[in-house]
Amino acid sequence: TRSLPAALLCLLAAGSALAQDITLPLTARGNEPLWSVEATAEGLRLSEPEGKGTVQTLPFTQTTDAGSLILTTTDFTLRIDPTLCRDDMAGTPYPYTATLTRASTGLNGCAGDTAALLAGDWTIASVNGTPIPAGITATLAFLDGRLIGSAGCNSYVGSYTLTGDGLTLGDVGATRMACPAPQMDTEQAIFAAFAAVTRFDLAEDGSLLLQSDEQTTVLTATR
Repeated sequence: TRSLPAALLCLLAAGSALAQDITLPLTARGNEPLWSVEATAEGLRLSEPEGKGTVQTLPFTQTTDAGSLILTTTDFTLRIDPTLCRDDMAGTPYPYTATLTRASTGLNGCAGDTAALLAGDWTIASVNGTPIPAGITATLAFLDGRLIGSAGCNSYVGSYTLTGDGLTLGDVGATRMACPAPQMDTEQAIFAAFAAVTRFDLAEDGSLLLQSDEQTTVLTATR
């Protein structure tokens, strides 16, 4: 069974994590105005439109504050808070919230790898708001661009594409075993839900919400 890093499990379960568990490298980014910071052990590099960012990679000092990581250069400060963040344009979730402060101006953004929020094994709990029938187990896992699991009767393999604008699930191939009607009906509903997915989110309890263009949740899964 694939497991999540302890820091991310704490983040999802309790909404917080220890600052020492926010590790580099990571990327922080924000909108209006657009900015991004590549943070590595070697230094921080700020990029902004029209070449307004720092040209070189700057050394930094590192401190912590109430579970947050603060990286300070001679040009700006980047604060990473261990709270779930959603991009304010696309709504894409990220593991951490970021604040870039430069010349006394603070810019809000998100940080970390969105894919980390999908990683691991999930059990499908409901499709289009209808709970999976008792006695049927359907699973879902995201692994290096592959989507794998069981749809309640047959095992399946597909693909997924994750971008800053959303999540799409590719064509799914499944085994061809016949099962009783409840299982087959559940399986067909799951595959139909996959085809409608264009984005994802996380509920307050850490449940995975696969959603359509209308931000309607078509499938809910739990760890």
